[in-house]
Amino acid sequence: MLAVLSFLILGWTDSRRFFPDAFPRELEPVQVLTYALGGVMLAAAAFGAARGPRGVASGIVFGLLCAATGWCASRWPQLSRAISLCGGVFLGLIIEGTMTLALGATECVFALALLRKDWRPIRLRVIGAALAAWVLTTAATEIVLTRIWSFGPRTLAEAADVPDNRHARRMAVAWLYPTRGRAHHIDARLMSSETVDLSPQSLGRLKEFLTRTDFRGIFAQEALAALRLGYLQWWDEEMALEAMMIAVPGRAHPDYLRALQLIRAGPLSQERYDRLVRLAGLSGRRVEGFERAGDSQMIFEGFSAAFARFGDETNARVWLKRIEGLWAVSEKPIEVGALEDLREGRVEGAVFVDGSPAVGLRVGLFYVWNSSAARTTQYWLSGSLIPNEDGRFAFQGLGPGRYVLALLGRSEDLRGGYEGVPEFIDVTYERPEVVLRDIRIVRETAPRPSYHRGAKAAPRVPLRLSPR
Repeated sequence: MLAVLSFLILGWTDSRRFFPDAFPRELEPVQVLTYALGGVMLAAAAFGAARGPRGVASGIVFGLLCAATGWCASRWPQLSRAISLCGGVFLGLIIEGTMTLALGATECVFALALLRKDWRPIRLRVIGAALAAWVLTTAATEIVLTRIWSFGPRTLAEAADVPDNRHARRMAVAWLYPTRGRAHHIDARLMSSETVDLSPQSLGRLKEFLTRTDFRGIFAQEALAALRLGYLQWWDEEMALEAMMIAVPGRAHPDYLRALQLIRAGPLSQERYDRLVRLAGLSGRRVEGFERAGDSQMIFEGFSAAFARFGDETNARVWLKRIEGLWAVSEKPIEVGALEDLREGRVEGAVFVDGSPAVGLRVGLFYVWNSSAARTTQYWLSGSLIPNEDGRFAFQGLGPGRYVLALLGRSEDLRGGYEGVPEFIDVTYERPEVVLRDIRIVRETAPRPSYHRGAKAAPRVPLRLSPR
């Protein structure tokens, strides 16, 4: 009977989920009633069996005390998770790990106060102090988290009033470079994060949410990460760079690596150089974003390479020297990358869908970066635009390097036959201006065959491309 009672009482702290939710589950009213009534009945029976009829009253009191402290304990899995999301990760883990032990110790104190005769003079004070500690601590923590840290909503979608990821729009990206044995390939893309929709309207609401909460709240970090991801998904390089550079002391720090990627891949304009200088100034003496030596090394090298790309050797060497304070990364001294002074690189072309200008698509230019250390190839967003009424586009102010094109649009507009795929685009000092062949897409308009039981499938007719 005591084993069942103990299991029932300590069950107040059991509120886990095994799939990704922002918070553990909350107890349902039926569960609360079951815990409370079960605890009172079992406690009365256990005390009565031990002390006879006179112990029943003590058992009922014990059960009621267990129900009161148990309800408080049932709130702490939510509160500890909220504390972790607010930045107190270590404190949240400690609370979560010790909550069951604390509840069990409190119930033992209640039992001793009710059963031991030598505790009678201090019985009410001990019980009142233990009960007050649970009630006041729980209430005060919940009030502070609610008023200051926006505790209450269960998800970012609810807090920022945006749809969840189940309502996200499906798009497609056509990568116009050879891979997988083909001249181009198309990837499906769900415009969402792991939890929320990232449509332009949702991005606006997420930005308003961060401004309204002043980047302080339970969902602030998740909202900022979703905002940065959303601008990258829609190839909005200017807004993405601004989002990567957001810095609020103690609440948000810049995403240095992705900001440096956008700066190095984008046009080498004076405005971009000014942003690079501002990003370098944001680092200052802060540790946010530089907690690990490996990440710090990549950030320092990124700053050095970015300044070198703008031809600023002095600042490039300043950032390169910071690596020496981390560790001896190699016996060979690291040198500044090649200084670049090409600013007039240009890539222009035109894109058509079924013979008409593709004004409904977005053309993206990506800088190809080959990492010798990781032996990987990365494609950094350089810029994007919508073709004009004639279907033409032009990217200007580019530095030397290899680039590729991609198209973002609806899957029905990108599915079909392609002509004029540009493959890899090399902008060099000898050839700073690259004029591409017209990119022409002939959409698949034939309906897909329907299959019925007992019927043969209609043969597929190969798609014929229109002449160049």
